[in-house]
Amino acid sequence: MDGRFDEAVEVARKGKKFLVVSHVSPEGDAIGSLLGLTLALRSIGKDVTAYLEDPIPEVFAFLPGASTVVHALDGAGPFDATFAVDCGQKDRLGRGFVELNGPGHIVNIDHHATNDCFGEVNVIVPDASAAGELVYDFCKAAGIAITPEIAENLYVAIHTDTGSFRYSSATADAFIKAGDLVRCGAEPWKIARLVYENLPARKFKLLAMVLSTLDVIDIEGPGGTKIATLAVTLDMFRKAEAEKDMADGFVNYARGIEGVQVGILFRESGPQTYKVSMRSKGEVDVAELTKSFGGGGHRNAAGCSLKGSLEEVKATIIKAIRADRSAHRV
Repeated sequence: MDGRFDEAVEVARKGKKFLVVSHVSPEGDAIGSLLGLTLALRSIGKDVTAYLEDPIPEVFAFLPGASTVVHALDGAGPFDATFAVDCGQKDRLGRGFVELNGPGHIVNIDHHATNDCFGEVNVIVPDASAAGELVYDFCKAAGIAITPEIAENLYVAIHTDTGSFRYSSATADAFIKAGDLVRCGAEPWKIARLVYENLPARKFKLLAMVLSTLDVIDIEGPGGTKIATLAVTLDMFRKAEAEKDMADGFVNYARGIEGVQVGILFRESGPQTYKVSMRSKGEVDVAELTKSFGGGGHRNAAGCSLKGSLEEVKATIIKAIRADRSAHRV
């Protein structure tokens, strides 16, 4: 039994009524981990409510259990315990959860190095490729059988958060656990088709507008650090008739350019407010960069939110990267 999960397993055994939550603007790892854990706890007879503040993106609606997720918690409590997955800060679980009376003991299961350990029980493993990998470990530690439905969710969590096993987070453990999930019933071809080859046309209309904003910037002069930026505005979403989650993954087009060390997507999320998503290659630690702006994440994938016009926010981030590169220059 994995000793890291002793307290979490004990909470699961003792309680009867649980809440499972993840962060706002959920992506594949958040959704797959939340649904995988929800189904696992239900399989051992627990009364489980799965909650996300924001809707599940259309592309993940096929996942087992997705139709049971609620987006409001009015009158839902009290709970014996809440399991929070793939979330580094409590406030990112959404206003509905933060204002909930009676969440019970909070079990915080996450793989972000910037996690602030907001739970009474904290299982934080930055070396894990995805929160879905930790939910897999929890199931093994608790002796919960992984059904095909659980396996499908956890495979999606690991597959998407490793960039289809292309990122540096795709460790040997990630491959071993993904392989076991396939043995348990996850179907790689079906999942890849539904996640990557079943996209609405309006996503591509949005992408066309976003790519037109591409800006490649040399931070330190010839031969130095290059960054590439993209921007998506509320007007673009309106013109493409696209939902906000359809911009997920666009930042990787910026990072994928030859010679670029940092790709950045500025997504307008409200009046004078931008969500900044950063992806890096090599030595640039974007988690450390975003931490100073109240954000966080992983060394090569992190984000934050900033107030100001697009030009002001972009200038702030570029200044921070320039200062970071100057401090690390040999």
